Amino acid sequence: GLDASCARDDGLRVVLNYGEHGRELLPVDIAIALLEAFADGEDAVVALARGGANEEALRRTLRATTFVVVPMENERGRALVEDGDLCERKNGRGVDPNRNWAVNWGVKEKDYDAKEEYPGTAPFSEPESTMLKSLIEEFKPHAVVNWHSGMSALFTPYDHVARMPTGTGAEAMLDFIKKIDRAHCANACVLGSGGQGVGYLAHGTAADYIYDVMKVPVVYTWEVYGDLEAPYEDCYRAFNPTTKEAHEKLVRDWVGAPITLVSMLPGHPDININLSHGGENTPVVMNDASIASRRAYLADASPLDGGYARMALTFASVAACAVFSLRRRRMRRAQSTSPGSSTKRASVV
Repeated sequence: GLDASCARDDGLRVVLNYGEHGRELLPVDIAIALLEAFADGEDAVVALARGGANEEALRRTLRATTFVVVPMENERGRALVEDGDLCERKNGRGVDPNRNWAVNWGVKEKDYDAKEEYPGTAPFSEPESTMLKSLIEEFKPHAVVNWHSGMSALFTPYDHVARMPTGTGAEAMLDFIKKIDRAHCANACVLGSGGQGVGYLAHGTAADYIYDVMKVPVVYTWEVYGDLEAPYEDCYRAFNPTTKEAHEKLVRDWVGAPITLVSMLPGHPDININLSHGGENTPVVMNDASIASRRAYLADASPLDGGYARMALTFASVAACAVFSLRRRRMRRAQSTSPGSSTKRASVV
């Protein structure tokens, strides 16, 4: 299980899950950039926030926050992509991890495509969904963000119906992503529920289960890039920027979005945390050697025989837990050049 010993019982707890679909490479790079900022210390993390957050309040909130970061949930699917199958989104067993959760599991729309959305033989039949569910059960987060690419969008639940949740908590979730959109997406993201905004209904998703069944107050699916003009067969271009400049800009734009979100979370009506001790922790001095050692860990982290390496980073009294299933290999940046186009759209959520 998760070692959550670095978490404050009365503090803010946030889960950031990246790399759920193999072909979506960009979110994993954003995760690594965030972890590197964590290793650099509190000032580096505070500098990532946008949108005019009060710096003193943000520092106090960060010092009471524990992050659990899953940089690459679907390591086996990613390996298939790196081996040349640039359109693979499922895991190594041919199952979509984001269709393997129990809310409306197995429901198939008219445009259902097993190559894209096979939900498995039963809810939680897959190691990825089981791991993430167990992590959330143990950690009890206040917020979960599931990162994807395929379009530019900031989605709340629900995915399986074309409507948002109701109530003051849902209204706060929508207000938060409006600010994230302005600060990190240049007012270009689609906002609202996945079922309303993505163009199709998705059943058995993580977001709907985590919100509806596990009762996490703030749950999002963030889509950070997509080329909607790419031919259906050109999956690399559809889900990932094709130039170094575009890639680096997107990483810069999105790496700090979780910090901007954290600056707002204490204002959510269903989140009650104690920030009174946020300034009393003893800062950790991060010298060049300690920073280098943490970065070396990030670069060299690898799957432990199907398990998950775990690392706790405490930086300037901000707790950061990282759950890893990560293989840092050089990614072939080859772009598919299949001619032609199609009106059919690949699944994104």
